[in-house]
Amino acid sequence: MNILILDENNIEQFAEYIPEDMAENLERHFFAGLLAVVEKEPIAGIIWEYRNISSERDKESHIVWLRIDDPHAADRLFEFYTDAVQDEQVTVSVFDLPARGFEKEKAALLAAGFSVALMEGDEIRATLADLNKISALKSIKPRPDIKPISQMSQREFNVGIRRFAEADDFGICEDLEYLPREYFDMDISCFCEIDEMIEGILLFHKTASGMFKIIVMAALGEESKRILSQMLARAVTNASYLYPPDTKICIERHSYNSLALSERLFPSSIGVPVYIGSRNER
Repeated sequence: MNILILDENNIEQFAEYIPEDMAENLERHFFAGLLAVVEKEPIAGIIWEYRNISSERDKESHIVWLRIDDPHAADRLFEFYTDAVQDEQVTVSVFDLPARGFEKEKAALLAAGFSVALMEGDEIRATLADLNKISALKSIKPRPDIKPISQMSQREFNVGIRRFAEADDFGICEDLEYLPREYFDMDISCFCEIDEMIEGILLFHKTASGMFKIIVMAALGEESKRILSQMLARAVTNASYLYPPDTKICIERHSYNSLALSERLFPSSIGVPVYIGSRNER
């Protein structure tokens, strides 16, 4: 058995093993991965993201994908993982992974010293048709200064991203400042500019599987909650002209504002069940 370091140069070899939405992350900053293989056949794998890289807070490793087909491979895989994160001076490893069909992975995490608990996840998934049925969303009249990011210059986009990064609002994206504008859907993603200042930004990424994921949902100032709801209303309207009703949308409740908005729009929605846990690395 060999342990391979995953990167953009070898990921295509294992396209049938690793979900495409996870594989595309390996082309980004701060993501890393390992694969256990026997005679070139993968039997276990892990992908994680380093967090708090540009912060004074303790470094974290956030495991975003784990697959264990051969329990005997788990020990070796986690040995290499431990060495990698300790080399990066990570203080704690965390994970929140979908609970369905997770028994082998759960056992491997427990054996590797992680805590494991079942809970409701932060992600809410809906279709475009579901969003168009929400009366609270349909009643919102977006202000005229909310526009798609296709109408931003690259400089304006950079300024807006920097403004929210300085406010420590990276959304669910540690490498936000490194991502090109084209990483986000240019017609659904939108921003709000008031008095020549970008006060709100809503960024969608279309994943390799075709699902739209909200990467950043952020606004500043006293009008932040209203701006967030109006940006989402504008985004849903624009998406309805461009994509079919069964298009999937993923909203991650990563901040107080996004949590408050989701509770208003999806009061009875339940997040995807996940296992969560952590392990101290230092």
